[in-house]
Amino acid sequence: MAPADFSYHILKPPFPRDFVAWYPYIRPEVLGPRHERWRRWLLRVIDGETGMIDRMIAARNSASGEWVGVVWTSTSITCPELAHFGWFFVEDGCQGSGVGGHVIETSMSMLRDDGVRMVMLPTQLENERAIGMYYRRGWQLSITDPSGGVWMVHEPPGYYRSFFAPDPGRPIRASAPEPVDFVALDYLLSRPAAPIRLLPLGLVGNRRFISFTHDWDEGAYRVARQAGRPLALAAALPVDGWHKLDVFGLDRRAMSVAAAALVEELPKSFAEVAATDSLRRRALEDAGMVPDGVHSAQVAGAKISLCRYSPGS
Repeated sequence: MAPADFSYHILKPPFPRDFVAWYPYIRPEVLGPRHERWRRWLLRVIDGETGMIDRMIAARNSASGEWVGVVWTSTSITCPELAHFGWFFVEDGCQGSGVGGHVIETSMSMLRDDGVRMVMLPTQLENERAIGMYYRRGWQLSITDPSGGVWMVHEPPGYYRSFFAPDPGRPIRASAPEPVDFVALDYLLSRPAAPIRLLPLGLVGNRRFISFTHDWDEGAYRVARQAGRPLALAAALPVDGWHKLDVFGLDRRAMSVAAAALVEELPKSFAEVAATDSLRRRALEDAGMVPDGVHSAQVAGAKISLCRYSPGS
């Protein structure tokens, strides 16, 4: 079979009933042991309840009418230049036919027509075939984690730095996360400004769209925004009567605004930052925290120096 033996469709909510009945990533046997958590979120995608622009680019067999391949894309009205891309699937009998590559190319063409400049996806290091396929189409590895998760990005060189750079003449304000923030937040997680991050979210690198499935009730969070665009996220989780705080983004000013909102709200907070991570250290100091000692720790099998920060007087 060849790509011409299939028809290709850009689907958006409400999705066709036969497509929903076929869609593989709401099936427990495809999702695996975490299926309940992921299925709840994916059903929100299917039902059009995410608050974002979700589309499925799908292929169906022209002769049988059966759906055989799909990839999901998601963009936000606050970040129209940035898109998620994932949950790629091709039925076993159609693999090697070229249909998967055509689904990806149709997706990327659609996103380019929409003005998207940056596209991100998660995969696993063990999935060498997929990584090679993406790499040949211009994707680059962004970050990996010790469990083997990988983020890949497709974007003009260096564009993300200007995308997340705030206008120095306009205010940045912090408030609670909203669903429309999630695309940008996941991208910020995939683009750490330091080589190692010690996030209280339990995050080092890729956790497959953490913002969509994370339990936001387990801690306190503030997003720094300018003109609706998320620029940084501060997070604080309870630890032994205190809150362990972390902040990530690409801009010191935005990071300090997000962190300051939590430092003010949670006076019993602390942070631990890699000694080499000067950006986050300066942002925490801007937010009113002060150095409170240095110690060593094993992180992902490596010994590093951590600077502890506590609230200033």
